[in-house]
Amino acid sequence: MLNLWGRVNSINVQKVLWVLDILGLAYQREEAGLQFTANKSADYLAKNPNGRVPLLEDEGYQIWESHSICRYLCNKRQTSLSAAEAAERLYPADAQRRGHVDQWLDWTLWGISAPMVVVFQQRVRLAPEQQDSARIAKAEEESRGHLAVADQNLRRSAFLAGDVLTLADIGLAPTVYRAQALNLITPELPGVQQWMGRLQAEPGFKKWVNVPLT
Repeated sequence: MLNLWGRVNSINVQKVLWVLDILGLAYQREEAGLQFTANKSADYLAKNPNGRVPLLEDEGYQIWESHSICRYLCNKRQTSLSAAEAAERLYPADAQRRGHVDQWLDWTLWGISAPMVVVFQQRVRLAPEQQDSARIAKAEEESRGHLAVADQNLRRSAFLAGDVLTLADIGLAPTVYRAQALNLITPELPGVQQWMGRLQAEPGFKKWVNVPLT
């Protein structure tokens, strides 16, 4: 049994939950992060010294960082042919196809994630009187710049790394969902808009990502 630590309103936990569902893997989830303070305990910090979520435990093996966890889950030996086929779609064995998935996973982390964290924290987590309008404006401008990069690619293909859903899309989707909910997705980004429409058909997106921002 896999054990996943993290709260469901964390976008990084949402990514892992989505992949677990696609692969049909059994797991249990422990609340951690924000008001759930288990991630501050000595036991948790011994497994993940960053004190952040998610953390995955697999029979004594621990791994943290959401994209690394998603890769690990796809690389595990699957228990059925359907799960193995799903893992291959999400994270192809072919070096070139996998390379394109990896580039978007890395891009999400160094690119749009940081400014969107600022936008989200300021506009959702802080009271209006605590918000810094100049900081929000700067972060929104940076986020739109990154969204334009994704849009260029999504005008050429249905998904980030080709014609099927992969880890690249799962890695980016929760962040772009927040951008959409905060009105950063404009008609000037038709590729992103159409991509978000396609994601609405994905059960994992509807279950874990398409939820109220909290």
